[in-house]
Amino acid sequence: EHCHSICLDSGIDYRRLDKATAGKLYYLTREPNAEAFMDVLFDELALRQKSVTGPRVLTVLGRDVTLQKTCGSVADCTFDELCGRPLGASDYLEMARLFDTVFIRHVPVLTLSLKDQVHRFLTLVDNFYDNKVRVVLLAAAPLHRLFVHSGGQDERDQQLLDDLGLSGEAAERLTLFTAEEEIFAFQRTVSRLTEMQSETYWTEGDRCIRRHMDAEQQL
Repeated sequence: EHCHSICLDSGIDYRRLDKATAGKLYYLTREPNAEAFMDVLFDELALRQKSVTGPRVLTVLGRDVTLQKTCGSVADCTFDELCGRPLGASDYLEMARLFDTVFIRHVPVLTLSLKDQVHRFLTLVDNFYDNKVRVVLLAAAPLHRLFVHSGGQDERDQQLLDDLGLSGEAAERLTLFTAEEEIFAFQRTVSRLTEMQSETYWTEGDRCIRRHMDAEQQL
């Protein structure tokens, strides 16, 4: 009775506070020459690599996953290449191990009608964020408008409710619960992608610098 409760949740998402940005890392498809600017950035990063640009085959759990354009620790991919195929956390972890920078082009507006692709994108961002992988994106909408919860159910959702024998209020509660989970995951991803554009994140994700610092510490 002599203890006081202290709320530690300030309600502030510190990842989204204004921070110095690492140049332009988020492009809109409607912007003139957006892809050309990304090409220049890729070429600049590729110059630092002791490798040539070309496809790379990743072997994950006995499967081959081919990325069409890579150079050393830099990969230049499309959204379909990364999220339109049946890839999972193990694939994205292997990418995070091999690459410190990944370009992701042609990201569409993400709605629940693209549920499989959205789940893969969320998993990809989580794995890249946890492993300090830097991303450069070309998207159809600004980051704060990239995820759209359009409501309703797709055919698979309805089939699931039918299989569970749920209808009426019970079905409504389950649909609301799953939708709230999706929205929370969207918000977390937007927050992480915002932080991933900061100068601090970009510098910490540069493995060339990290290797140089590690080598100096060993001297």
